[in-house]
Amino acid sequence: MLANIAKRILPDGTRQVVSNFYYEQKLFKAARAIAMVKGPSEVLDEKHFESLFDQFPVGDPVLYDAVSIKERGIQRAEDLIGFMHNYSGASYHKILELGAGDGMVSSSLQERGKQVTAIEFRDDDFDQRAHDSGVNLIKMDAAELQFEDHSFDFVFSYNCFEHFPEPQKVFEESLRVLKPGGLMFIHFAPLYHSPYGAHAYNYVGIPYCQFLFDKHFLNSWINTHANDKFSIDSTLNRWHIDQFRKLFKQTYWDRCKIGYYKEFRSPYFLDLVIKHPQCFKNKIMSMDDLIINEIKAVFVKQ
Repeated sequence: MLANIAKRILPDGTRQVVSNFYYEQKLFKAARAIAMVKGPSEVLDEKHFESLFDQFPVGDPVLYDAVSIKERGIQRAEDLIGFMHNYSGASYHKILELGAGDGMVSSSLQERGKQVTAIEFRDDDFDQRAHDSGVNLIKMDAAELQFEDHSFDFVFSYNCFEHFPEPQKVFEESLRVLKPGGLMFIHFAPLYHSPYGAHAYNYVGIPYCQFLFDKHFLNSWINTHANDKFSIDSTLNRWHIDQFRKLFKQTYWDRCKIGYYKEFRSPYFLDLVIKHPQCFKNKIMSMDDLIINEIKAVFVKQ
Protein backbone atom coordinates (compact mmCIF):
# COMPACT_ATOMS: atom_id res chain seq x y z
CA MET A 1 0.00 0.00 0.00
CA LEU A 2 2.76 2.45 0.98
CA ALA A 3 4.68 1.73 -2.21
CA ASN A 4 1.58 2.32 -4.37
CA ILE A 5 0.80 5.64 -2.68
CA ALA A 6 4.41 6.78 -3.07
CA LYS A 7 4.32 5.87 -6.75
CA ARG A 8 1.34 8.16 -7.35
CA ILE A 9 2.20 11.30 -5.41
CA LEU A 10 5.92 11.59 -4.70
CA PRO A 11 8.79 12.87 -6.89
CA ASP A 12 11.26 10.26 -8.15
CA GLY A 13 14.01 10.84 -5.56
CA THR A 14 11.67 10.81 -2.57
CA ARG A 15 9.74 7.89 -4.03
CA GLN A 16 12.95 5.83 -4.20
CA VAL A 17 13.71 6.59 -0.55
CA VAL A 18 10.21 5.54 0.48
CA SER A 19 10.40 2.41 -1.68
CA ASN A 20 13.74 1.43 -0.15
CA PHE A 21 12.33 1.93 3.34
CA TYR A 22 9.28 -0.15 2.46
CA TYR A 23 11.34 -3.09 1.24
CA GLU A 24 13.80 -2.84 4.12
CA GLN A 25 10.82 -3.28 6.44
CA LYS A 26 9.73 -6.29 4.41
CA LEU A 27 13.24 -7.72 4.65
CA PHE A 28 13.23 -7.27 8.43
CA LYS A 29 9.85 -9.02 8.70
CA ALA A 30 11.09 -11.87 6.52
CA ALA A 31 14.24 -12.29 8.62
CA ARG A 32 12.20 -12.33 11.81
CA ALA A 33 9.75 -14.85 10.36
CA ILE A 34 12.58 -17.23 9.40
CA ALA A 35 14.21 -16.84 12.83
CA MET A 36 10.92 -17.75 14.53
CA VAL A 37 10.56 -21.08 12.69
CA LYS A 38 10.74 -24.08 15.01
CA GLY A 39 11.95 -27.41 13.72
CA PRO A 40 13.53 -28.33 10.38
CA SER A 41 12.92 -26.63 7.05
CA GLU A 42 9.96 -27.80 4.99
CA VAL A 43 8.49 -27.53 1.50
CA LEU A 44 4.92 -26.74 0.52
CA ASP A 45 2.47 -29.45 -0.33
CA GLU A 46 2.01 -29.88 -4.06
CA LYS A 47 -1.58 -28.64 -3.78
CA HIS A 48 -0.18 -25.12 -3.28
CA PHE A 49 1.57 -25.24 -6.62
CA GLU A 50 -1.48 -24.64 -8.82
CA SER A 51 -2.64 -21.55 -6.91
CA LEU A 52 0.84 -20.00 -6.88
CA PHE A 53 1.31 -20.90 -10.54
CA ASP A 54 -1.85 -18.92 -11.35
CA GLN A 55 -0.78 -16.05 -9.09
CA PHE A 56 2.67 -15.80 -10.73
CA PRO A 57 2.30 -16.55 -14.44
CA VAL A 58 5.37 -17.16 -16.59
CA GLY A 59 6.59 -13.92 -18.16
CA ASP A 60 8.04 -13.34 -21.59
CA PRO A 61 10.43 -16.23 -22.28
CA VAL A 62 14.12 -15.84 -22.95
CA LEU A 63 14.38 -16.64 -26.67
CA TYR A 64 17.09 -18.67 -28.37
CA ASP A 65 16.03 -18.49 -32.01
CA ALA A 66 18.55 -17.35 -34.62
CA VAL A 67 17.37 -13.73 -34.69
CA SER A 68 17.22 -13.36 -30.90
CA ILE A 69 20.71 -14.72 -30.22
CA LYS A 70 22.13 -12.52 -33.00
CA GLU A 71 20.48 -9.40 -31.54
CA ARG A 72 21.55 -10.33 -28.02
CA GLY A 73 25.11 -10.83 -29.23
CA ILE A 74 25.16 -7.39 -30.87
CA GLN A 75 23.76 -5.65 -27.77
CA ARG A 76 26.22 -7.32 -25.43
CA ALA A 77 29.12 -6.56 -27.74
CA GLU A 78 28.10 -2.89 -27.72
CA ASP A 79 28.04 -2.93 -23.91
CA LEU A 80 31.52 -4.47 -23.82
CA ILE A 81 32.91 -1.90 -26.25
CA GLY A 82 31.50 0.79 -23.99
CA PHE A 83 33.34 -0.61 -20.97
CA MET A 84 36.54 -0.86 -23.01
CA HIS A 85 36.26 2.81 -23.98
CA ASN A 86 36.16 3.70 -20.27
CA TYR A 87 39.69 2.30 -20.02
CA SER A 88 41.25 3.84 -23.10
CA GLY A 89 44.88 3.23 -22.11
CA ALA A 90 44.97 -0.01 -24.09
CA SER A 91 43.50 -1.38 -27.30
CA TYR A 92 42.02 -4.59 -25.85
CA HIS A 93 42.43 -6.36 -29.16
CA LYS A 94 42.94 -9.97 -28.05
CA ILE A 95 39.78 -11.13 -26.31
CA LEU A 96 38.69 -14.33 -24.54
CA GLU A 97 35.07 -15.26 -23.80
CA LEU A 98 34.37 -17.81 -21.07
CA GLY A 99 31.27 -19.99 -21.39
CA ALA A 100 30.48 -18.65 -24.84
CA GLY A 101 27.39 -20.78 -25.52
CA ASP A 102 26.36 -20.01 -29.10
CA GLY A 103 29.35 -17.69 -29.53
CA MET A 104 27.36 -14.81 -30.99
CA VAL A 105 28.71 -12.15 -28.60
CA SER A 106 32.23 -13.09 -29.68
CA SER A 107 31.06 -13.11 -33.29
CA SER A 108 29.86 -9.53 -33.02
CA LEU A 109 33.17 -8.46 -31.43
CA GLN A 110 35.10 -10.28 -34.17
CA GLU A 111 33.11 -8.37 -36.78
CA ARG A 112 34.18 -5.15 -35.06
CA GLY A 113 37.83 -5.97 -35.70
CA LYS A 114 38.71 -7.75 -32.48
CA GLN A 115 40.66 -11.02 -32.35
CA VAL A 116 38.39 -13.25 -30.30
CA THR A 117 38.74 -16.71 -28.79
CA ALA A 118 35.61 -18.24 -27.27
CA ILE A 119 35.54 -21.34 -25.10
CA GLU A 120 32.69 -23.54 -23.95
CA PHE A 121 32.66 -26.79 -21.97
CA ARG A 122 30.45 -28.23 -24.71
CA ASP A 123 30.99 -27.40 -28.36
CA ASP A 124 27.61 -28.47 -29.76
CA ASP A 125 26.03 -25.05 -29.03
CA PHE A 126 28.39 -23.00 -31.21
CA ASP A 127 26.45 -21.16 -33.92
CA GLN A 128 27.73 -21.61 -37.46
CA ARG A 129 27.66 -17.83 -37.89
CA ALA A 130 30.25 -17.53 -35.12
CA HIS A 131 32.47 -19.99 -37.00
CA ASP A 132 31.96 -18.04 -40.20
CA SER A 133 32.89 -14.71 -38.59
CA GLY A 134 36.34 -16.04 -37.73
CA VAL A 135 36.01 -16.52 -33.98
CA ASN A 136 38.40 -19.15 -32.62
CA LEU A 137 35.84 -21.48 -31.00
CA ILE A 138 37.29 -24.09 -28.65
CA LYS A 139 35.85 -26.76 -26.39
CA MET A 140 37.60 -26.11 -23.06
CA ASP A 141 37.04 -26.04 -19.29
CA ALA A 142 37.17 -22.44 -18.01
CA ALA A 143 38.75 -23.68 -14.78
CA GLU A 144 41.70 -25.17 -16.72
CA LEU A 145 42.54 -22.72 -19.48
CA GLN A 146 45.01 -24.07 -22.03
CA PHE A 147 46.63 -20.71 -22.74
CA GLU A 148 49.94 -19.14 -21.79
CA ASP A 149 50.18 -16.49 -19.09
CA HIS A 150 49.37 -12.95 -20.24
CA SER A 151 47.72 -14.10 -23.49
CA PHE A 152 44.72 -11.75 -23.60
CA ASP A 153 43.89 -8.06 -23.21
CA PHE A 154 40.27 -8.65 -22.22
CA VAL A 155 38.40 -11.61 -20.69
CA PHE A 156 34.62 -11.65 -20.30
CA SER A 157 31.68 -13.87 -19.47
CA TYR A 158 27.91 -13.52 -19.42
CA ASN A 159 25.66 -15.58 -17.15
CA CYS A 160 28.29 -18.17 -16.32
CA PHE A 161 29.60 -17.62 -12.81
CA GLU A 162 26.43 -19.03 -11.26
CA HIS A 163 27.06 -22.19 -13.30
CA PHE A 164 30.82 -22.76 -13.03
CA PRO A 165 31.44 -25.66 -10.60
CA GLU A 166 34.58 -23.90 -9.35
CA PRO A 167 34.16 -20.12 -9.72
CA GLN A 168 37.35 -19.37 -7.80
CA LYS A 169 39.49 -21.47 -10.16
CA VAL A 170 37.86 -19.78 -13.16
CA PHE A 171 38.55 -16.34 -11.71
CA GLU A 172 42.15 -17.25 -10.93
CA GLU A 173 42.73 -18.72 -14.39
CA SER A 174 41.23 -15.62 -15.99
CA LEU A 175 43.66 -13.41 -14.09
CA ARG A 176 46.54 -15.66 -15.11
CA VAL A 177 45.88 -15.36 -18.84
CA LEU A 178 45.24 -11.61 -18.67
CA LYS A 179 48.05 -9.21 -19.50
CA PRO A 180 48.97 -6.63 -16.83
CA GLY A 181 46.52 -3.78 -17.24
CA GLY A 182 44.03 -6.11 -18.93
CA LEU A 183 40.34 -6.15 -18.08
CA MET A 184 38.00 -8.88 -16.91
CA PHE A 185 34.26 -8.24 -17.36
CA ILE A 186 31.72 -10.42 -15.51
CA HIS A 187 27.94 -10.14 -15.68
CA PHE A 188 25.66 -12.87 -14.43
CA ALA A 189 22.14 -13.47 -13.17
CA PRO A 190 20.10 -14.75 -11.51
CA LEU A 191 22.00 -15.85 -8.41
CA TYR A 192 20.72 -19.17 -7.09
CA HIS A 193 19.04 -17.99 -3.87
CA SER A 194 17.30 -15.01 -5.49
CA PRO A 195 13.66 -15.13 -6.64
CA TYR A 196 14.32 -16.77 -10.02
CA GLY A 197 17.63 -18.40 -9.19
CA ALA A 198 16.32 -21.83 -10.16
CA HIS A 199 16.63 -20.67 -13.79
CA ALA A 200 13.22 -22.19 -14.43
CA TYR A 201 11.63 -18.86 -15.44
CA ASN A 202 10.68 -20.10 -18.90
CA TYR A 203 8.50 -22.77 -17.29
CA VAL A 204 7.55 -21.70 -13.75
CA GLY A 205 6.87 -18.09 -12.77
CA ILE A 206 6.73 -18.73 -9.02
CA PRO A 207 9.51 -16.79 -7.23
CA TYR A 208 11.69 -18.92 -4.93
CA CYS A 209 10.17 -22.11 -6.35
CA GLN A 210 13.51 -23.85 -5.62
CA PHE A 211 12.78 -23.43 -1.89
CA LEU A 212 9.00 -23.57 -1.77
CA PHE A 213 8.61 -26.94 -3.47
CA ASP A 214 10.37 -30.28 -3.63
CA LYS A 215 12.79 -30.27 -6.57
CA HIS A 216 11.79 -33.76 -7.71
CA PHE A 217 8.22 -32.56 -8.01
CA LEU A 218 9.26 -29.39 -9.86
CA ASN A 219 11.47 -31.25 -12.31
CA SER A 220 8.77 -33.82 -12.95
CA TRP A 221 6.17 -31.09 -13.52
CA ILE A 222 8.44 -29.14 -15.89
CA ASN A 223 9.40 -32.18 -17.93
CA THR A 224 5.74 -33.17 -18.20
CA HIS A 225 4.51 -29.75 -19.30
CA ALA A 226 7.46 -28.32 -21.25
CA ASN A 227 8.58 -29.12 -24.78
CA ASP A 228 12.24 -29.34 -23.79
CA LYS A 229 13.98 -31.07 -20.90
CA PHE A 230 15.06 -29.08 -17.88
CA SER A 231 16.39 -29.97 -14.43
CA ILE A 232 16.66 -27.52 -11.53
CA ASP A 233 20.09 -27.57 -9.86
CA SER A 234 21.69 -29.71 -12.55
CA THR A 235 24.07 -26.98 -13.76
CA LEU A 236 24.05 -24.49 -10.85
CA ASN A 237 26.84 -24.14 -8.27
CA ARG A 238 24.46 -22.70 -5.64
CA TRP A 239 27.01 -20.18 -4.37
CA HIS A 240 25.80 -17.59 -1.87
CA ILE A 241 26.20 -13.85 -2.39
CA ASP A 242 28.75 -13.66 0.44
CA GLN A 243 30.91 -16.24 -1.32
CA PHE A 244 30.92 -14.17 -4.50
CA ARG A 245 31.69 -11.02 -2.53
CA LYS A 246 34.68 -12.66 -0.91
CA LEU A 247 35.93 -13.96 -4.27
CA PHE A 248 35.54 -10.68 -6.12
CA LYS A 249 36.51 -8.24 -3.36
CA GLN A 250 38.96 -10.01 -1.06
CA THR A 251 40.64 -13.16 -2.36
CA TYR A 252 42.64 -11.60 -5.19
CA TRP A 253 42.91 -8.01 -4.03
CA ASP A 254 46.70 -8.16 -4.53
CA ARG A 255 46.40 -9.27 -8.16
CA CYS A 256 43.57 -7.08 -9.45
CA LYS A 257 41.62 -4.01 -8.53
CA ILE A 258 37.91 -3.37 -8.97
CA GLY A 259 37.17 -1.00 -11.83
CA TYR A 260 33.40 -1.34 -11.49
CA TYR A 261 31.17 -3.41 -9.24
CA LYS A 262 27.40 -3.39 -8.85
CA GLU A 263 24.88 -5.71 -7.26
CA PHE A 264 21.24 -5.55 -8.35
CA ARG A 265 18.40 -6.15 -5.92
CA SER A 266 15.07 -7.88 -6.43
CA PRO A 267 13.18 -7.47 -3.12
CA TYR A 268 9.72 -7.66 -4.62
CA PHE A 269 8.60 -11.11 -3.49
CA LEU A 270 9.42 -11.09 0.22
CA ASP A 271 5.76 -11.64 1.10
CA LEU A 272 6.29 -15.25 0.01
CA VAL A 273 9.13 -15.55 2.51
CA ILE A 274 7.06 -13.94 5.25
CA LYS A 275 4.14 -16.26 4.53
CA HIS A 276 6.19 -19.47 4.18
CA PRO A 277 9.34 -18.95 6.32
CA GLN A 278 9.65 -22.67 7.04
CA CYS A 279 10.68 -23.17 3.41
CA PHE A 280 13.71 -20.91 3.80
CA LYS A 281 15.12 -21.97 7.14
CA ASN A 282 18.76 -23.19 6.96
CA LYS A 283 18.89 -22.54 3.20
CA ILE A 284 20.50 -19.09 3.17
CA MET A 285 23.63 -17.52 4.69
CA SER A 286 22.20 -14.00 4.91
CA MET A 287 19.04 -12.16 3.92
CA ASP A 288 20.95 -10.65 0.99
CA ASP A 289 20.86 -14.12 -0.55
CA LEU A 290 17.14 -13.67 -1.13
CA ILE A 291 17.26 -10.26 -2.81
CA ILE A 292 20.60 -9.90 -4.65
CA ASN A 293 19.88 -11.39 -8.05
CA GLU A 294 22.57 -9.99 -10.36
CA ILE A 295 26.23 -8.94 -10.36
CA LYS A 296 28.10 -6.86 -12.93
CA ALA A 297 31.80 -6.15 -12.42
CA VAL A 298 35.03 -5.11 -14.13
CA PHE A 299 38.46 -6.03 -12.76
CA VAL A 300 41.79 -4.56 -13.78
CA LYS A 301 44.81 -6.91 -13.72
CA GLN A 302 47.65 -5.49 -11.61
